[in-house]
Amino acid sequence: MPPPQVLVVAPGLEVESGGSQPFHTASIGKVMTATLVAMLVSEGRFGVDSPLGDVLPASDVDGLPGAPGVDVAADVTVEHLLTHTSGLPDYFEPPRGTRTAVSTRTAAAQPDRYWSPAELLDEAKRLPAVGRPGERFRYGDTVFVLLGRIVEEATGEPFNAALRKRVLEPSGMERSTTPYGDARTPADLAELDVAPFWLGGHELSRALSVSLDWAGGGIVAPPADLVSFQCALHGGRLVSPDTLRWMATPRHRRRRGIHYGAGMATVRFGEFTPPFLRGLPEPVGGLGHFATHMFYYPRQRAHVVLNFHSYRRMNQSFMLHARIARLLAAR
Repeated sequence: MPPPQVLVVAPGLEVESGGSQPFHTASIGKVMTATLVAMLVSEGRFGVDSPLGDVLPASDVDGLPGAPGVDVAADVTVEHLLTHTSGLPDYFEPPRGTRTAVSTRTAAAQPDRYWSPAELLDEAKRLPAVGRPGERFRYGDTVFVLLGRIVEEATGEPFNAALRKRVLEPSGMERSTTPYGDARTPADLAELDVAPFWLGGHELSRALSVSLDWAGGGIVAPPADLVSFQCALHGGRLVSPDTLRWMATPRHRRRRGIHYGAGMATVRFGEFTPPFLRGLPEPVGGLGHFATHMFYYPRQRAHVVLNFHSYRRMNQSFMLHARIARLLAAR
């Protein structure tokens, strides 16, 4: 496995190692999808309180599982999707005792399979609901497929085209692409410039099956482009300060030390085991399944981007990030 990619940028400081090759950002892309949705809300295309039935066609919503007495079309809102509180199941990590055709195993076993958004939603429709809207946090990708479809319905454009035009290009992400969402055959990915990554022990950087990410990820970007995005986001060029604050404010804890707002995550190092991590800054940004990090430290005006290439190295990635946080706090 290659060495991790590391980029730290702060006033008077820039440290980079592991190379500048574009890498699969995984769920870091959820921050960009959430930003795009927030931009459309600001334009008045729909509201965060809009129910799914008002922003999506019946073909997307019909059959989605709801808890007893819940009408998914009327009771689940855009905000529920952004905050992972919709009560809808996750097709990639389904409820215990259930299975779907979308998994780490099948992505490796069927690398040349393309997954359309409709097929991903069909997998979710086979599963039971995990709660009532607004009552329970359950992180997942189903909700971001729905957010991607909302973008398409609101703009009349394919999701990836809307993301590039409204978020990637205005942020100056000149080397960033959305290859897995645009590709339809294995040949479309054959020449892709992307760092290797491992899913379930298999290297899948050019696998068409990674299309299962869609609006929940799927962006390939070099570290510097992710810093450019954060500069645009936190510099007020994409959304207003009030909107950014709404997105970033933590509402739920996924696990100790990792808290989620509306499409963005906050790391609280003080909740991790070593006592010397207490009092460290709490950066906001995104995490990805392949141990990818994209975080901003507001007080230090610092950016940290990491790519460790595999979920198996997630602990290592947090150990390094904590060391970086200690150094930034001491500046």
